[in-house]
Amino acid sequence: MGAPLTVAQAFDQFKSNLELSQSFQDVVTTHHNAVRQWIESHNPKVKTKLIGSLQRKTRIQPRPHKDGFDIDILVVLGNFDGWVPSGGITPTAALHEVEHVVSLHETYRRMGPETDNPAIVLPYADNVEVELIPSYSDHVGFAPDNTPTPPIGRGYWIPRKNKWVVADYDYDAQQVSTANQRSDGYLTPTIKMLKAAKRNLFPDMQSYHLEALATSILPNIISLQKNRGWQVSYPRLLWAFFFLCKDRILEPVKMPGSKSPFADSYVSAERKKQLSGVFADYATYCEVTMSADDADAIDAWGKLFGPPFPSAN
Repeated sequence: MGAPLTVAQAFDQFKSNLELSQSFQDVVTTHHNAVRQWIESHNPKVKTKLIGSLQRKTRIQPRPHKDGFDIDILVVLGNFDGWVPSGGITPTAALHEVEHVVSLHETYRRMGPETDNPAIVLPYADNVEVELIPSYSDHVGFAPDNTPTPPIGRGYWIPRKNKWVVADYDYDAQQVSTANQRSDGYLTPTIKMLKAAKRNLFPDMQSYHLEALATSILPNIISLQKNRGWQVSYPRLLWAFFFLCKDRILEPVKMPGSKSPFADSYVSAERKKQLSGVFADYATYCEVTMSADDADAIDAWGKLFGPPFPSAN
């Protein structure tokens, strides 16, 4: 019988357990490559790319028989060079165009693609869904209401609630990557741990919202700890995130410099207040847990994250 786990060892195992397994990564790669190749072969002018947390490299392994898994694919139909008062393509028409191309493939047609604005959804039998989001590259530089969206040539217009909304997928992913590098590689694993806590305890919070908060908070915490000569550890980062986020979550948040809408635009002020209280409680919980001995601490962390956090024995 081996020696009991230490907290540091438990977090190392947890970090590894959250990574996509090779077998599941193969499934994801097979699905998205097949769909993308079909769309691009039908129209060589159309380009596709992975977006969302797969692009930002913040996805976590789904729990067996419990979690679905979305593969977000951007379908770039062309460029927006100007807004046309009449005769321009509508968000609904763009969705129909992507659905039409997908339905030309017999297998995908049998899967029953559905429109779930802003995406066309392909449901697979293995609890994986491919979500195809039609888009146009932003070569306009302003929204239909004349709101500027600089710089021209960066970002995409996507359909949302029958309107075109700008999204800055590539820039947002680069922001997370750059912040992770500045954080000595601690940011992305901590985001994944927070997403495990989210799905266990506050699943209604959107992942992008959580990631935007973490990207705005954690690099500064890590820098402070390093400058003071403190050892950077995941328990301390998690405590500091919840402690600071209890106030930060009440404010509007977006990736710095991003064209994307505010990450908290989906959530009500009342729910923000509730989450603020929840995060205050978790900050206290983390602080107490950090003072416990290894076995009790590992048990407490496991209750926060749920599987796949390892047990002490």
